[in-house]
Amino acid sequence: MQEEGRSIYIKATVLHWIFLTVIICACFYDRTCAFAVNKPKVAIVVDDFGFSLVEAKKIADIDLPLTWAIIPYKSYSAKIAEMARNRGIPFIVHLPMQAYSDSDKGPFLVGVNMSYNRIRQVVRNAIWSLPGTCGLNNHRGSRATSDRRVMTAVIDEIAAEGLLFLDSRTSSNSVAFEVARKAGVPSARNRVFLDGDPDINVMKNRFAQLKKIAKKNGGAVGICHVRENTIIFLESIYKSAHPDVEFVTVPEYLENYPLGIEEE
Repeated sequence: MQEEGRSIYIKATVLHWIFLTVIICACFYDRTCAFAVNKPKVAIVVDDFGFSLVEAKKIADIDLPLTWAIIPYKSYSAKIAEMARNRGIPFIVHLPMQAYSDSDKGPFLVGVNMSYNRIRQVVRNAIWSLPGTCGLNNHRGSRATSDRRVMTAVIDEIAAEGLLFLDSRTSSNSVAFEVARKAGVPSARNRVFLDGDPDINVMKNRFAQLKKIAKKNGGAVGICHVRENTIIFLESIYKSAHPDVEFVTVPEYLENYPLGIEEE
């Protein structure tokens, strides 16, 4: 009886370890496994804070890791930054830069005809206007981000402040991410604008696209905006199960990928 009991115990132990081995191997090879330790990282940035405290409070109440991008010098920029600090929400400076459609007079804070020192001063002042910021991304800026000289000045100041950079990718010709990586600045770039269309179903499809990119590359960053339908969309993400990815803030994303992902 003792030998029989011992045999049953050994068989049970072996089966137990075989089961665990199968689960571990499945999780290792299949990134969608709910038990996987290193799930693909998805970071969502919400642009265009600064105009409404009411909408900022609504987004702050969504229990989802988000990174706020605040346009400096707007009516509620400072108060929204204070709200983010108090809530432990990371935020970055959403700096207006020159687009191809802009004249040389604006509206923007960083333009292609500005000197190197002037650009650095503008970037420095914008950063200092929002104490506690962890980085910066471009607002519009299709022309400025395509100009290597301009972006070198922007990135040099970000590096001097010890902050991160996110290329919003408002132009396919942008060199911003490349310049930041070469400078050793923690950096990433936007892969999908989630709410270019106000239809929530379209947003969900674009979010699915973002997750697909994250699964392929290990992580991805997407951008949306402070808009009524976008808030509903973000609430729906929070209420839905997404066991195949891990939601992170941009600082957390860059802990895993300090210089972005090559495939970006």
